[in-house]
Amino acid sequence: MYKQIIIARKDLGMSAGKLAAQVSHASMAFLTNSIRNNIFRVPLYERHRCWEWKDIDGKMTKVRQWYRHPVLDSICEEAFDEGQDYFYIKCSDWDPEFQVYRKFKRVPQQEIDCYRTEFDIEKGLYEDWINGIFTKVVLQAKNRNQLMKAVGMAEELGWKEGVDYFLIKDCCKTELEPEEVDENGVGRTLTCIGFRPMNSEVIDKISKKFHIFEGEIK
Repeated sequence: MYKQIIIARKDLGMSAGKLAAQVSHASMAFLTNSIRNNIFRVPLYERHRCWEWKDIDGKMTKVRQWYRHPVLDSICEEAFDEGQDYFYIKCSDWDPEFQVYRKFKRVPQQEIDCYRTEFDIEKGLYEDWINGIFTKVVLQAKNRNQLMKAVGMAEELGWKEGVDYFLIKDCCKTELEPEEVDENGVGRTLTCIGFRPMNSEVIDKISKKFHIFEGEIK
């Protein structure tokens, strides 16, 4: 069985809402990190160059690109005269027989329609956890030092931060006071650690050292 463990600090006295938010960050970190590291932009419109280099009298000169399609060529000429390097078009009226678009409309600038990401997911992780019952266990650490012991244990197992486990640090904009200041001058406090979902026999090497998070929450 695959399961995920999150270990949260008790000494911070986080409210129920704050604790829930920090644990949520920790639970999603393995997935959001994979998305962030494999993301690329998907433009809404096609982009085409307005110019090309040509040797004119021994000097490389920018000249307008020529397009066989008259509408595209007209759009290119207009954009080139405006001093643009590229022009953007929206295509429509797809011809399945000739595999071409029949209509083109110029748009003022490139826009991002969405982001796309591609990465591999372990078979067991997908079938037993993502497509299963999302087994999660929230454990407690009495303070920062005890939380960091989980990091030491993970490192001894050869696990890496940002891949196998994720340290969650709050920006301290609401109820927590900063314990440290990051490279951007932002005060932060370490609240919890989230592990990627793993086979229970593997992750229990750490979870068995900690107790279930319990007690009253404000």
